[in-house]
Amino acid sequence: MNIASKSLMKSSLTAFFAGISCLAVAPVVRAQSNVTLYGVIDASVRYTSNVKGANGVGDTYAMTSGGIQGSRWGIKGVEDLGDGTKAMFTLESGFVPSDGTFDQQGQLFGRQAWVGLANPTWGRLLFGRIYGIPFGLLSDFDALGIGNYIENAYLPRIIGVRYDNTVDYSISRGAFTVELQHGFGNQAGSTAVGSTNAIGLTFNQAGLEIGVLAHQSRDVASRKLTIIGGGAKYDFGPATVYAMYLNARRDAGFSPGSSVGQPLANTSLLANTNTVLGSGTQTAARVDAYVSLGMTYRFSPAWTLSAGAMMDNVRNLNGGDSGKIRTTYALVDYALSKRTDVYATVDRNWLSGGSVTDPNSPIFTFGGRSTRTGAGLGMRHRF
Repeated sequence: MNIASKSLMKSSLTAFFAGISCLAVAPVVRAQSNVTLYGVIDASVRYTSNVKGANGVGDTYAMTSGGIQGSRWGIKGVEDLGDGTKAMFTLESGFVPSDGTFDQQGQLFGRQAWVGLANPTWGRLLFGRIYGIPFGLLSDFDALGIGNYIENAYLPRIIGVRYDNTVDYSISRGAFTVELQHGFGNQAGSTAVGSTNAIGLTFNQAGLEIGVLAHQSRDVASRKLTIIGGGAKYDFGPATVYAMYLNARRDAGFSPGSSVGQPLANTSLLANTNTVLGSGTQTAARVDAYVSLGMTYRFSPAWTLSAGAMMDNVRNLNGGDSGKIRTTYALVDYALSKRTDVYATVDRNWLSGGSVTDPNSPIFTFGGRSTRTGAGLGMRHRF
């Protein structure tokens, strides 16, 4: 790159970030419009047992991303169009706090990137990169809100997290909300390849929330991932209890794309391609039957305990082989302020049957071992 090109690039980047700063802090020209800069930084120091590395299988002590939320910064805006109608947008970028690199496959706005309209009568319509219905709906029924360590948050690899090229419509009536999604495959010659369709229904009233969903995605060869599931939570006094169940079936050979633009790329979905030995082609449909129970208890405005257990019962890891992933966890959180908290967390995992060496495991493998223990101390700040 010559000096002129470097100078132009530097000037363009300077103008871009200057524009963001102006949007975030400058007075709004029109009273009915606003733009907000927001974010989360969550980092921790963590001990993990039975990690496979260059020197074999052993323990690690490392600085990692936090255990509660993925770190991110974002820009969101709302414009009042009159008669209750609003235009909205969100651009959200994930990053790794320990080294400052981009998260979500290196995408600038890999967490969210959408624009939409909302009206209290007609509902909400969004276009862009959006959280999938399974992740968005089921996160309400997990005591950690689906945490951020793989050891206590492997559910996203079973159901996926975000989907590109997606249209999302939702509408609420009283205590009920219905949400519909269609993700375009954007593949020439086929409207089915790479596409996703989903529906979710929730009921939320008087401290009780219940939700159910159905979802189907197709990979580059129209092999299907089909998910059905649901959950519930109930608030009573200082406590909240959570329950969730889902069934996810992947056709043999199901394989999300590995880079931007490929079918189901950037969804975080696990594949069903190899056998348990990793040396052959999978010929059977994989079925994950996942169940979790959890609770949170608020001892005071500052102190909160979260704890739970989850299990993934898996069929057809290698032909007729089956396996299990079992997990327990606990997290104690102390709020220093409304925006800043510190926490301590511990978790324990057990693998059995074919899950010990499953190359497509949502929790990965433990270097041939059947157990893993993790513990972390972390801090989170929201702005």
